[in-house]
Amino acid sequence: MTRLRLISIAGTLLISLSGMAQNAVNKDSTLVVADNQEAEVAFNAGNDFVAQKNYQEAINSFTKALSVNPKFTKAMVNRAFAKSEMADYSGAITDFTMAIELEESPVAYYGRGLAYFNQNNSSDALNDFELAIKAGYDEAKVYYYAGVANFECGNYEESVNNLTLSITFDGNNAQAYNDRGSAKRMKEDYDGAIADYQQAIKIDPKLATAYNNLASALLKKGNIDDAISNYGLAIGLDQDYVIAYNNRARAKFEKNDFDGMIADCQKAVEINPNYAYAYNNMGIAQMKKKDYDAAYQSFSKAIQVNENFAEAYLNRGSCLEMQRKFEDAVADWRMAYKLGITKARNYISFYE
Repeated sequence: MTRLRLISIAGTLLISLSGMAQNAVNKDSTLVVADNQEAEVAFNAGNDFVAQKNYQEAINSFTKALSVNPKFTKAMVNRAFAKSEMADYSGAITDFTMAIELEESPVAYYGRGLAYFNQNNSSDALNDFELAIKAGYDEAKVYYYAGVANFECGNYEESVNNLTLSITFDGNNAQAYNDRGSAKRMKEDYDGAIADYQQAIKIDPKLATAYNNLASALLKKGNIDDAISNYGLAIGLDQDYVIAYNNRARAKFEKNDFDGMIADCQKAVEINPNYAYAYNNMGIAQMKKKDYDAAYQSFSKAIQVNENFAEAYLNRGSCLEMQRKFEDAVADWRMAYKLGITKARNYISFYE
């Protein structure tokens, strides 16, 4: 009995925050009349350094402004954005929080949300994006990132709603269409997903992720040849697109093209030797070709890369079963069961 589990990865979200500080800082082109001109001079110097992308000097200037006027919230917010550009997200969060405590600031909520997002803290990021919107920050980018954060929190309906608002503000954001398509795909609205991916490609014909995701939606609809073609287009745009190679291998499985499947998996692990999913899928193709020794090696490599890869244990167990190594097969199925694949219990029971 052969029981195999294929793995395909959508690879939907590629977020770049480059230049966010420059776009978000409170830029004053001239000195503002204030009680303390020294703080204003330092503040404006900091903005000039941000424009030059010299973030460390910007931080120094904003710090000087704050040393003169500790309640200068604009300087605190802009220093936080500069820290984010330096990947000092903890420091940025501290500055944004102090600024918010002094004066509710939609921009500060947004900036802190980005910092949380960069720390892979989607829950706190989403909370701040929602606070920014509630406080009046009504721009495409805050709805976009709220949509992405909702996606990562598994709130796909809310993700679609946020991304739709972002698109309303900026209808030329290919990434927003791509990501809304992915949220729709998670809701099993494959036709809606396909339409969004196609629009993303229309706006940006070089957006490789959109071709990959379009292919995955087409595969869900059973359009295997079109899926393979679009994975190929993604790879044509990005020769090192490991996910697309792995996903195309998954599509080739549906065509019984096991040699083509192995070739794509081999390319994936050539690019990234630690890509466990490709080793797993290569093992499946080798199983189908009855090359059990090679399959065992592939599944073992997947497990070596990721010792908690439940599907690889399940599949290696099936490979061992075909080699009539029943005790070893049961041991692998027990591990698969321990790691969360409940149906492995049925496989184990067959030999108990």
